[in-house]
Amino acid sequence: MAAIAKKTLATIITGDIVGSSRLSPVKKKKLQNRLAAFTKKIIISLPDFKAEQYRGDSVQCILTKNKTSGLRTAISLYCFLAAEGFKIRQSVGVGEIDYKSDRIVTSDGTAFRVSGENIDELKKRNEFISVAFSNNAWNDEWKVHSASLNFLLERLSNAQAEALYLQLQNTRQEKIAKALHISQPSVHQRLQAAGWSVINRVLQRFETISSD
Repeated sequence: MAAIAKKTLATIITGDIVGSSRLSPVKKKKLQNRLAAFTKKIIISLPDFKAEQYRGDSVQCILTKNKTSGLRTAISLYCFLAAEGFKIRQSVGVGEIDYKSDRIVTSDGTAFRVSGENIDELKKRNEFISVAFSNNAWNDEWKVHSASLNFLLERLSNAQAEALYLQLQNTRQEKIAKALHISQPSVHQRLQAAGWSVINRVLQRFETISSD
């Protein structure tokens, strides 16, 4: 049942699968399984994470108690899919929820609006990620950070995405090496090539700002 909600700060992720109409039935099934596996994994550490698919190739996610983890979650999802050759565009919006419905996609608030507006811009620019705040004071800065993230994400190899996903879960490099059946120096090289040092600094900035 829909209801007027007490204003709650949240991070909303609106995503579109790239090239979904060209996927074979087998690939579509693999994609669905991958999305389900990601949700199952992420709610272990972020129990307030909720995701909902609509129009078949789009997804909307919400984080409230753990809103500062929104950008890390979006990049994690990108890497989790990219490791298997899938790509997703995601618009991360930080703001308020003032109308809560039974379904995520019919809820409303500034967090939903800034997230939804920017997904269309991503398609026009053929980019993969953007971050925007309902507080416009931050948005010029985040255009720069978003450009940096796009530069790195669009160049990720499948192997780099696989290593980066595990690093984003705060997995030690020794454990990543064991999981991927490679050496620890090879993990380090993959993370360096993926731009982990830059991504980590952008994540820290997002976590600081979105905690207010």
